[in-house]
Amino acid sequence: MGYLFTALAVLSGAAKGYFGKKTSGLITALSSAILFNAVRMLICVPIGLFAVFISSGSFAAAEISAKQLLIFLLSGISTSVFVVVWLLVIRRGAYMLVDVFLTAGVIIPIMLCAVFFGEPVRANHAAGMILLIISAYIMCSYNNKIREKLDVRAYALLILCGAANGLSSFSQKWFRYSSPDAGIPVFNLYTYMVSSLLLFIIWGAIRIRSGSSPRGGSVVGTKQTLMLGAYVSVMSVCIFLNTLFSTAAAGILPAAELYPLMQGGGLSVSMLMSHFLFREKINVRCVIGVILTFVSLLMINLIKL
Repeated sequence: MGYLFTALAVLSGAAKGYFGKKTSGLITALSSAILFNAVRMLICVPIGLFAVFISSGSFAAAEISAKQLLIFLLSGISTSVFVVVWLLVIRRGAYMLVDVFLTAGVIIPIMLCAVFFGEPVRANHAAGMILLIISAYIMCSYNNKIREKLDVRAYALLILCGAANGLSSFSQKWFRYSSPDAGIPVFNLYTYMVSSLLLFIIWGAIRIRSGSSPRGGSVVGTKQTLMLGAYVSVMSVCIFLNTLFSTAAAGILPAAELYPLMQGGGLSVSMLMSHFLFREKINVRCVIGVILTFVSLLMINLIKL
């Protein structure tokens, strides 16, 4: 079942990525990206409540402890950073470049699970993580050939995006270790509640500071607004399913196996999407970067040293 949950998480994540890429063409400003994702997370809250009720038969299962609150805060904050930064960075970077940086983010849950939960990190894991860093460097070179050259800010956003994704993955594993009997929908529900609240607070602060509603990069026109509404609805469902299935898989598979496997599957689907749907040219640098990423994931996932 762990592999089935992983596959479903990959597919729902790919669908979320596709509509996210389409959305990035309509949203350019930070304030707009924050508001869009705040609404997206808010839509996920009633979905999460429904899932909690269906899974347990009542809302009593939504009661949490102080320790669980810390987990949900980490999950909600890291998720908020990830979704906003991803939407901004995907506009400038090639889809595969961003995906490789997300793949490199698996270093974080592997290392943190080793420190806090005693999951082993072997020599092959270390070698694989080094290869992931090398592949990310090659993909940066690939991006500079087919898109505009990345500046320091773009690199910082890529690193932040990968790190936030890694912390979000770690929070899922932390939840499974600390609350093995708690329902997965509870984790999803509070992640979305924290993320939505945080993003609305930040957006409101930006609005107050600017003295008016932020307009930079806003979507203009009825057609674009309708498209954005459709995208946010679909992405809300996709992100809920992605978190649901990845959290379920985290309760079955160890971190050193789960996250490289999940990111490796996502990388394969992303490469197909980038070429056939987004028309991004696949050159030698891209192929080498993807091959190195696959090799690193195989080293982490399969080789035992």
